[in-house]
Amino acid sequence: MPPATRPLPELVQSYLSQTGEDIATLSQARPFLLVFLRHFGCTFCREAVCEIEKIRPGIELLGTHLAFVHLANEDRARKFFAPHRFEDIPRFADPDGHLYEAFGLVHAKWHQYLNPRSIARMLGASAHGHVVGKPDGDIERMPGVFLIHRAAILKSFRHKLVSDRPDYLALASPR
Repeated sequence: MPPATRPLPELVQSYLSQTGEDIATLSQARPFLLVFLRHFGCTFCREAVCEIEKIRPGIELLGTHLAFVHLANEDRARKFFAPHRFEDIPRFADPDGHLYEAFGLVHAKWHQYLNPRSIARMLGASAHGHVVGKPDGDIERMPGVFLIHRAAILKSFRHKLVSDRPDYLALASPR
């Protein structure tokens, strides 16, 4: 039985990737995993991008494309994603966070980032080279991941804590 779907928020049509495509159009040919990052200085976002870089072949074997939404400007995004060889991955700049809000990604409460689990995860991620960097954008914005196909949301993961680690491969599977 296919998963229940939800239509995309209307707002998505007004956001264009660095190559001029909107989210609904991108989703027509095949599913894509839309990854909303917090800010480029976030330890967990840096960790997530490195993890996604490693598992990208597995995501693509599932027939799923990748795309990112970020809170910075395009120049900063180009520099952030370049070391991960994501030049071909669509990315959407949302410095005001309106697209985040449309997908239900709200501001973090203090306990969503200042808690024992997140602090322990931050120390562990930092030990693996994912250190806190210069924040840019809304540092309180929560991240999330959505599988989108034919202008509908098939799966979603909204972080409860900033340190949550989604199973990107499970989310990327259209089944």
